[in-house]
Amino acid sequence: MTVNTSSPQDAIVAFGKKWWLLLILGILSMVVGVMALNNPVSATATLVMLFGIWLLFSGIGTIVRALADDTEGSGKVLMIISGSLSIILAVIFFNGGIVEDAQLAALFMGITFIFRGMAELVAGLASKGESGRGWAIFMGILTLIAGVMTINNPIASLITVTQVMAFFLIILGVMEIVASFQLRGLAKK
Repeated sequence: MTVNTSSPQDAIVAFGKKWWLLLILGILSMVVGVMALNNPVSATATLVMLFGIWLLFSGIGTIVRALADDTEGSGKVLMIISGSLSIILAVIFFNGGIVEDAQLAALFMGITFIFRGMAELVAGLASKGESGRGWAIFMGILTLIAGVMTINNPIASLITVTQVMAFFLIILGVMEIVASFQLRGLAKK
């Protein structure tokens, strides 16, 4: 069965009929958030694992972005080096047992953030007149600061990030549940 969604009202009705999917997503978000708060060790271990995965995909993305960029110079080279190092670090992260040692993993994250922040900052500074330059510089500085903070207090940094993510999931879950009932109400009109 197909639904005609040629008008906004038709689209709302079509989405409204599936309001319960958003409700389930909201409940799941809240459950995962509460579980993370109740078991911070497991949640932190999961966060560390996700960081290793992020290193891999971020490295690939950084290399692709650098190669697709029309500009030449140190910013592009630094981005390619940064992406390559991220991929290498991801392999070391998983094969070298770093993922099993929370403090070592946090230090690893801090060093990665510092290097990535420097690469982003240099690329942003080198891209005069390009759109998004300000954001690249801002994110470079922010990532550098995150790296320094993570190295200065590695375990507390991991725990803080885990707690922030847990609270975020709980708040997101509440918002999704509220939105699901709002969507159901809109579909009835």
